[in-house]
Amino acid sequence: MKTNENFPRLHAGESVLTSRSVLSIIMIVTIIMLPTILCIILFYRMNCLQKDFSELKAQLESSVQLASDENSPGRKQIQASLNKNQAEPENSSKTYQETQPEATETETEARTTVEEALKQGRKVVYLTFDDGPSDNTDALLDVLAEHNVKATFFVNGYEGYEEALNRIVNEGHTLALHTYTHDYAHVYESVESFSQEVESLQDYLEKVTGTRPYIFRFPGGSSNSQAPLPISQYIDYLNKNNLVFFDWNVSSGDGEDGLSRKQVYDNVMKGIAGQDVSVVLMHDATYRMTTFEAVPDIIEKLQEQNALILPITADTQPVHHNVN
Repeated sequence: MKTNENFPRLHAGESVLTSRSVLSIIMIVTIIMLPTILCIILFYRMNCLQKDFSELKAQLESSVQLASDENSPGRKQIQASLNKNQAEPENSSKTYQETQPEATETETEARTTVEEALKQGRKVVYLTFDDGPSDNTDALLDVLAEHNVKATFFVNGYEGYEEALNRIVNEGHTLALHTYTHDYAHVYESVESFSQEVESLQDYLEKVTGTRPYIFRFPGGSSNSQAPLPISQYIDYLNKNNLVFFDWNVSSGDGEDGLSRKQVYDNVMKGIAGQDVSVVLMHDATYRMTTFEAVPDIIEKLQEQNALILPITADTQPVHHNVN
């Protein structure tokens, strides 16, 4: 058989060299292209994140504008919730008493106990929880029951927690008001919107528990900077409607994100150390797990110190911030 003389013969060494050259070219191309591909992927992901950020920013701006835009869907949703719960509760009495509820015999005894405790040099502590009910409320109530401690819950109108609300009342804690929506823009828009928030929450809680609370806490406290009107105008409404408001003189600091269990504990105990009578601010919120975890530590330390731990009642001396 004749070989084709027109084609040069390819030796084994030359074949290996050619294969290596091809591999080298592939590697060079890969090295050149890889950063480019990674840059394209990174650029795409940054665009996605930018889009998400823009959407979140738009939602936040929309929420802030609720108070000024009466026709916005969010505002209408708030208004619908308030209107729904302003309807007169089933079995409610139209002769609801026009004066602040008088202290019961038990509450009067508690007041006497407070005075005696202070004379003995003991600390008096009121543990209060804002912003509930939440997914943590039942577990928090279990902890309080385990330590035989009563507390005060300043709640909002979150639906779906009816069982927890009834537990608060039935287990001897104080159920108190913290506005229906906790939406600062609507709560403080006017005295009228403020009254809607308070009365809608009263109606809802009375419908669920049979109890109409009269103890109140301002979202952000009476010293908050969100109210466009002097806080005294909202206080006048409370006084005229026989509602008693409470601020706090000890804060757990758990309004800030990222506090550890120990930080919450330290903040509370340091604050109590500087007061004879302490009204402690904490939050009953699903995302405040470290607060929930710190509560047993706080209670056990207070009991070790022989402190008197009580719920707020009609006979409790209110604690107020400096207000205008």
